Amino acid sequence: MNDSVSVLVVDDDAAVVEMIRMGFEADGMRVFSAGDGAEAIEILGEEDIDIVVLDIMMPKVDGWMALMEIRDNPETADVPVIMLTAKTQDLAKILAFKQGVQQYVTKPFNILELSARVESLALGRRKMIGQISRSADAGFRKLAVRKGGRTILLSIDDIVFLSARNKSTYAHTYENQYLMDFTLGELEEKLGKESFARIHRSYMVNLNKVHEILRVDGAYVVVASDRDETHIPVARRQVRTFREAVGI
Repeated sequence: MNDSVSVLVVDDDAAVVEMIRMGFEADGMRVFSAGDGAEAIEILGEEDIDIVVLDIMMPKVDGWMALMEIRDNPETADVPVIMLTAKTQDLAKILAFKQGVQQYVTKPFNILELSARVESLALGRRKMIGQISRSADAGFRKLAVRKGGRTILLSIDDIVFLSARNKSTYAHTYENQYLMDFTLGELEEKLGKESFARIHRSYMVNLNKVHEILRVDGAYVVVASDRDETHIPVARRQVRTFREAVGI
């Protein structure tokens, strides 16, 4: 694959993590690791992860809880997960697939096979994202949104900003708010060439709809040009990209 695949390995067994790291890095992947589900969720909020390899039995926050957090968060809902565990019972497998796991691998495992599974999932996800992007580039500049039980085709140019909250994603225009079926991650890929910028894990803004940029306690805050002049904070990790995008 042209770009390195970023994998988050979540397991409280340091020896297992190190073995996986060595195998994946030998295949050109970037490997992040976490010893429990809470640490994994934190890393997912900070890094661009392609695939999660997730153990079940861990201290503090176990694999089941971490999986629920991953799937319930619009930012990570589409990230493929491989459950890697010593649990061989059919009930555990069924539960894992019902909760959105793409693959279920039991220990002991073959590292070459696991690496191949990761690359296959990453390639499939990138193809899907590429199809979405090509569709946007083809000139169809509208997105399907919902409001009051109706499905509407909303012009991309009318969107002031996008937000993710309460497990849902919303498109905001000057006057209204619409529910969307895309995650912010999918929209970031889809609208990357449409003058939209990711400024926070929960917000993207249309750079052409930025009314004002404020400095508050040393941080940047975007004032959107919607009816309420919504104030949107710029996350620290996004400051450099945002400044380059707006030329400040």
